[in-house]
Amino acid sequence: MLPVNDAPPELSVVLPAYREADSLRKMLPVLNEVARSLTSRYEIIVIDAEQPLDDTPAICRDAGAACVPRRGGAAYGHAIRTALAVAQGRHVIFMDADGSHNPRFLPQLWAERERADLVIASRYVRGGKTENPAVLIFLSLMVNVVFRLVLGLKCYDVSNSLRLYRGDALRGLQLKCDNFDIIEEILIKLSYSQPGYRIKEVPFTFERRKAGTTKRRLLAFAIGYVATLLRLFRLKRQTRKQGPRSKP
Repeated sequence: MLPVNDAPPELSVVLPAYREADSLRKMLPVLNEVARSLTSRYEIIVIDAEQPLDDTPAICRDAGAACVPRRGGAAYGHAIRTALAVAQGRHVIFMDADGSHNPRFLPQLWAERERADLVIASRYVRGGKTENPAVLIFLSLMVNVVFRLVLGLKCYDVSNSLRLYRGDALRGLQLKCDNFDIIEEILIKLSYSQPGYRIKEVPFTFERRKAGTTKRRLLAFAIGYVATLLRLFRLKRQTRKQGPRSKP
């Protein structure tokens, strides 16, 4: 849905997608219904591959969502940077396009928007859970514990991408990571560059993907784990040295 009266949208919902047409076909109508219940001024933006690989553009058109090809490359990080260049909402929600993030959870994030600068749908606070196989749950939990402790982050779920941000703060970031670690990069830069930054975690159930196949590879994840942690630790130190900046 386009903003009414040319006013900036109150909410941008962004879905990075790569060959997720089957999931989006089911998901976008529900997402439209939920977003409309939150505010009449919203936009839904699907960040697709650089060139269409499936029916995603047509599905978005039928659902009233914008379909934007990612710029600069095919990686997840390119999708996030593309989104920040086009999303105009006062608040921005990022969510996965594979159905693991249920659109009907969005009202719980939206309800906390004035009480926090960042609202995270958290699998690792009381009441949160995940439907993934046990091996994936174990790996994810280990990543989150180690990242939280080493990087000094004040939240329990540092890697789930379903989050509500303040749009101005998010658009002011200079992001460099190209892979899924851009989620942690955003968290570090927001946490350490703004004084008194408030993070709120809301219990959330991470569901199994509804269609298609995962784009994450366990072997690649394991190989890149230590390098990612070291890179983000250096980023944390650099961000702290630069000192806090005022909130937009």
